[in-house]
Amino acid sequence: MNVELWEKCVTFHGHHCPGLAIGVRASLEAIKTLSLDLDGDDKIVCVAENESCSVDGIRAVLDCTGEKGNLFFIKGGKQAFSVFNQTTGASIRLILKELPPMERDEMEAFLLNEPDATKLFDFEKPHFELPEKLN
Repeated sequence: MNVELWEKCVTFHGHHCPGLAIGVRASLEAIKTLSLDLDGDDKIVCVAENESCSVDGIRAVLDCTGEKGNLFFIKGGKQAFSVFNQTTGASIRLILKELPPMERDEMEAFLLNEPDATKLFDFEKPHFELPEKLN
């Protein structure tokens, strides 16, 4: 885990917690899976199925916000995130798996440092399309 990135996310969120770690790790896995270019022209959209601490990880890493019109919420009650690259048409849905019980700090470290992302998330195609491209 990139310590500088984690510190940026903690500063943005206001404290460190496993919820924030979920969103940060989901964002990093989406970047890797979709080959997102955050400094380029890729137009990224995220649909979060919850409104928890994890969404601040999405905001801080993927730069998706309601104000920019590229962060949406659906009431799914899951730690799940559908990420779309509107430039390439690629997309992925990451769903947090049920994890073994751990203490708070241990869970945070596990989420940030587990090398095998398939132990953390199920990866699938989003079950919906975005209605239109954002400008």
